[in-house]
Amino acid sequence: MFNTILVAVALQDGEEVSTHALAARDVAAAMAQNPSQVLHVLSVYTYPEEQWCGIPGASNAEFHAGLIRRTDDMMKRKMAAHVAPLHTKEIQITTHLRVGEPRDVLVHAAVELNADVLIIGTHSKRSVFDVGLGGTAQHVSRHASCVVVLVRPKR
Repeated sequence: MFNTILVAVALQDGEEVSTHALAARDVAAAMAQNPSQVLHVLSVYTYPEEQWCGIPGASNAEFHAGLIRRTDDMMKRKMAAHVAPLHTKEIQITTHLRVGEPRDVLVHAAVELNADVLIIGTHSKRSVFDVGLGGTAQHVSRHASCVVVLVRPKR
């Protein structure tokens, strides 16, 4: 049995939550079946790149600070909506929003949270073979301190 479950979901892109994030959430919820288990839901995101927008000095800094604030607020709303269906279950849910490179943040979060399992939705439209060998999935599966479960949505 896994006591500490970490599920990583990509929530930043697009208006709707991806089927990959939904599949990972559903697998994690199925694994978390009793109140002694803790389900950590993590989404890693980035801030929009700072671009000069023709606003001088302090005004440009204020514009950028507002962009960061709006991004953080959007991610909080998306996370709350994503975990809302889980609140009907009798499990402990803790949400985490982190800024950074997903492959590094996921590995560090697994250690920090002492996760027994890390569930990650495959993000690619490539074959399972390619997904297993490439990108974030490869890095996380090689460097995570716990079991890593790759989840693909049903077709």
